[in-house]
Amino acid sequence: MFAGKEGISKLVDELKKREVLYLEAKKAGLDKDPVYIKKVDDFKKGYLINSLVSRNVGAEGIKVTPEEAKEYYEKNPKDFEVAEQRKASHILVKSEDEAKEILAKVKKGDDFGKLAKEHSIDKMSAEKNGDLGFFGQGQMVPEFDKAVFSMTKGEIGGPVKSQFGYHIIKLTDIQPAKKLEFENSKAMIIQFLTQEKQKKTFEAYMSQVEKGYTVTVDQKAIDDFVNKHMGVKPEAGAVGALPPGHGAPPPSDKK
Repeated sequence: MFAGKEGISKLVDELKKREVLYLEAKKAGLDKDPVYIKKVDDFKKGYLINSLVSRNVGAEGIKVTPEEAKEYYEKNPKDFEVAEQRKASHILVKSEDEAKEILAKVKKGDDFGKLAKEHSIDKMSAEKNGDLGFFGQGQMVPEFDKAVFSMTKGEIGGPVKSQFGYHIIKLTDIQPAKKLEFENSKAMIIQFLTQEKQKKTFEAYMSQVEKGYTVTVDQKAIDDFVNKHMGVKPEAGAVGALPPGHGAPPPSDKK
């Protein structure tokens, strides 16, 4: 990017401009601005925290063996199952009558892709001759999904009505369900297990460190913030009165 003398000269010029603007900002007293001071303080805290965690809980010292990866693979077979995928093309139009007319042309031998380009209101797929690519069951709207997954390869069906209009569908390919081979999954498993080990190491480290400090929580400040910004009156002892399953314990039935 800054190759050669000209590039170096440009870099130096940019650094000079940056320094001049920095000095001008200080001259204007912007370094005394409370928002600036808070942002700098937050950055320093974040940097120190990340440095501490990296030093004590870094992934460098955490190892996952191929044997551990293999054991996980064998104990969690469902994690490596890939569901059947189907590839289809469609022509989407607004009316059932138009859909029937186009379907008749397709069945007479007219080119499906050409008709998609000429008539489909789904412009994105129309540009690709109606091709929607591969997708799994449940990824499309229910009516379309049901039709596609009841067809045989090469079959043309429709019109199928959905919230978008009327579809003429051509099933072009089927990829059967399969299980990923261990060798193709090993790197992913090792990465996952490394993260899990790192998480447990961090939790153990955090538990140990917390014993040496007492941190108090200003509950009134939290309640005031919630009331002001969320319009919710928090329950006693709950942070933000979140609903069950969202960080706060469910309300007790005990009186």
